[in-house]
Amino acid sequence: MKKKKEKVEAILEKKNEITEDEVKLNKYDDLSRTLILALFGLVLLLLPEEFNKIIGLILGAILLIVGLIGIIKYIILKEYKFTVNLVSAILYAALGIIVIFYPFSIINLITICLGLYLVISGVIKTIFSFTLKRITDKWIGSLVMGLITIVLGCLLIFNPFASIAITKLAGAFLVVAALFDIINNFIIVKH
Repeated sequence: MKKKKEKVEAILEKKNEITEDEVKLNKYDDLSRTLILALFGLVLLLLPEEFNKIIGLILGAILLIVGLIGIIKYIILKEYKFTVNLVSAILYAALGIIVIFYPFSIINLITICLGLYLVISGVIKTIFSFTLKRITDKWIGSLVMGLITIVLGCLLIFNPFASIAITKLAGAFLVVAALFDIINNFIIVKH
């Protein structure tokens, strides 16, 4: 029984070891994700109004297309005679037209979703900072970034109407967070 237990513990210990290849793969995956995040942050920082308008127009166009497809299906397909589908398609098309003419209306919803993402990301960064604490003494920056991310996310959730200013702030913050992620990545690879 004791021998079997030792075997199981050895197998579990081997599974918990992180290989050098896994660290390299994770390093490049994290780096590419971080660079995309930094690029997104720069776009938000430098072109907030244009970004908000383009996102609104794209979502409006998608809603309009979905609505038009539903209307066409209703008209063309003789068997497709459910009035609920027609009403739904008309509502999608109407909502699409409204969003196209007022693209900033959808931005409030997007801002709240971005806020939720930042809160979740901040919690993960905060937890990660305590993991980093066991490896190195350079963990405070990660903790601070995690907490700031949570605060910024809460601002976006509870005050989505200041979208342009907050969009710029979010963009600047994403760039700074990406820099900290790159630094953390190098710290992990070194240790």
